[in-house]
Amino acid sequence: MVYCWSVCGTFDVSEEQIRERIREQIRERIREEILKKDRNKRIGIIPVMLLTLAVCLWGCGNPASGVRESYTEASEEGSGEAGSADSEAGSDADSEAGSDADSAAGSSADSVAGSSADNDAGSSADSAAGSSDEGSEVLSETGAVIVPHGSLYPEGFDYSEVPEYSGKKYVIINDGRPFFSDEDITLKSFEYYSSLDELGRCGTAYANICPELMPTEKRGDISEIHPTGWVQNRYDGIVDADPPYLYNRSHLIAYKLAGENANIYNLITGTRYFNAEGMSYVEDKVADYVRNTGNHVLYRVTPVFEGDDLLSRGVLMEAQSVEDDRISYCEFIYNVQPGIYLDYSDGYNKKDR
Repeated sequence: MVYCWSVCGTFDVSEEQIRERIREQIRERIREEILKKDRNKRIGIIPVMLLTLAVCLWGCGNPASGVRESYTEASEEGSGEAGSADSEAGSDADSEAGSDADSAAGSSADSVAGSSADNDAGSSADSAAGSSDEGSEVLSETGAVIVPHGSLYPEGFDYSEVPEYSGKKYVIINDGRPFFSDEDITLKSFEYYSSLDELGRCGTAYANICPELMPTEKRGDISEIHPTGWVQNRYDGIVDADPPYLYNRSHLIAYKLAGENANIYNLITGTRYFNAEGMSYVEDKVADYVRNTGNHVLYRVTPVFEGDDLLSRGVLMEAQSVEDDRISYCEFIYNVQPGIYLDYSDGYNKKDR
């Protein structure tokens, strides 16, 4: 017999009652623990459910992502359908408004090694360009190579010997013979562009034009490019264009020859006269020759800037067919516009008095 005391007094409790009470407390404790674990399980499944839901949402999101990408690609492919192409005179440039927006795929994705069918000469494009790969980079869009500024400048050309503009759009240089050396002769296609200088100006562009390099689609939009000296104005009755904007984004190597669209290393500010009536003659001759023969033409265009001028004085255009001598040009094209005064330091312009 066990005696227990309480505030109410003493009372008798048997040993069996005590053990039963203990057992009941133990059973109660066990039930509480089971219920506690059960609650924890139910609560713990919530993160699992949330994780599962997130995975499902992620899995369902991937197709949507693909749709967005496909839509973007489709939009980009169709983004330039409205624009008009350049005239056959071949300016390959926009007016200020000018989107001239066409699909921009081109076929100039040839690497610097090129994909010319013939390689009889066995010389590399590096030697043909006369520059090292050191410090160069490749444009992922087209495979064109960007080399240090000044490294492509034609050896033997001296701008100080070019006479001042006297009313003729071009002047023949070096008796019409380009400054290429024997080491430049190759049947490999390539595309080299000079990096921009500290003022953001383009340098020499040099390529071996061949069918593999020429575009197969219309030119894309280049209106977002604003080369140095871009001070655009409209001159009705003076500039022969519609609309009559003074400046074009002038390709050094015409789009029809190498398929370069919005390549900042290949676009300079040029007057409509310079672009459509000056450069286009040689461009058209080279394009027609390559299309008709499938042959190669070494082609180099060098913009000339005096001092810190932002507007080019003009370009030296050189072209020499590799398999024969049917194409041979060496001309300086003046960047002028009859009836318009140009300030070459910054591109400012006004009607000439």
